[in-house]
Amino acid sequence: MTLRRPTRASSARDGSQLFWGHDGVEGRPEGRGRRGRTERGRVRVASPSSGYRKESGMASASNPQDPGDQRQAKRRRRGRALALNVGGEEFAASASTLTSNSHYFAALLSGDWAESGDEELYVDQDPEAFRVLLGYMRSGMVKVSAVDEKVLLLAEFLGVERLVSAAKIRWLVNLGRGPSLSGDCPDGDIVAAFDREYGGISEAIGAGFFRYFKEMNDKAQSEFAEIRFIGSPDGGRGRFSKVRLFIDREDPIENECCLVAAKNGLAAKGFEYIKSISNVLQLYSRRKHIHLQSRSDSVFMPSCMDLEARKKKVLHQLAFFLYNHEDELTTVIAPPEFSHDESVRSNPFGVAIIRPVHECWGDMHGFQYARDVNHVEANLHGLEGVNGDEVGTLKLFSRKLEGVSW
Repeated sequence: MTLRRPTRASSARDGSQLFWGHDGVEGRPEGRGRRGRTERGRVRVASPSSGYRKESGMASASNPQDPGDQRQAKRRRRGRALALNVGGEEFAASASTLTSNSHYFAALLSGDWAESGDEELYVDQDPEAFRVLLGYMRSGMVKVSAVDEKVLLLAEFLGVERLVSAAKIRWLVNLGRGPSLSGDCPDGDIVAAFDREYGGISEAIGAGFFRYFKEMNDKAQSEFAEIRFIGSPDGGRGRFSKVRLFIDREDPIENECCLVAAKNGLAAKGFEYIKSISNVLQLYSRRKHIHLQSRSDSVFMPSCMDLEARKKKVLHQLAFFLYNHEDELTTVIAPPEFSHDESVRSNPFGVAIIRPVHECWGDMHGFQYARDVNHVEANLHGLEGVNGDEVGTLKLFSRKLEGVSW
């Protein structure tokens, strides 16, 4: 069966149906007898009252099978092995594998094909590219190293939507350019941003950007943030922190929080410390879109180049250890992933308040002593349930997590 556009039909005044051939000229439908009456190239299928089989598939004298049986037959055919001839090479796949992954095959392998006796389809495309896509359709993942320009172009042509969307997300991250996007934006917004910037996969390949699907652009744009240390809101001296995220020179996004929450929040968003502008201002930056890097990992198995780049990434996290006046560890102010509250875990600038806590908690989770912290009240301001008067010593601990993906 050669792939072509489905036959179109319209209704005549007497209720019968008129068909147009695959070449766009009105005429007799393929595979039908000449029982219909021809008028100026049209084929008129007999109306329901004449007793001939109707196109709707309803039972009749010549088609005794009822619609329920026909639907079951279609489902059986869609689950059977289908022979494909792609560019001269033979492939075999179930119709359900093709239709569940490709809009093109979903439209093609429905309707007339489900009722026909054809078992083979001819696809005039590159067989090697199709081999890669068929492997993806079966497993749901594909190696980055196996994807080339032909695979992406064929995926776009066949409407393999999940792979195409993941490719655009990976591409935008590697390019590191274009509009800024928040970490909680849906995948559809990232795909739309890619389309606005580059016009689609075929346009991006035509513009010579394919290399950045494989590797990162070394001329990516940057986004900036700052931590400004201010006096505590009650007017006292201290190191209460205000975080400001500057994205494309828009109005900054501000968060007021303690030092631990400020630095952990920026680190979780992929920001790295650059320098201190003064004793109350620190500057941070990140590669544009780096915080979206893991979005395409469910489709593309990372390449060796990806893994090497991620090994170099180090996430620095901080925690406050609170000791009472008897020098006993009573509370740990830790990164949000240690919280049992999902609302805290989902907030990069949140903190987990762990109490009571074992003396070995820091060793168990890889935290090491950094320094003692002054201005206890200011640094603990706003932390619910934490009373600075009960704290004898406040210590800062840190840890490094290697090989992270933002």
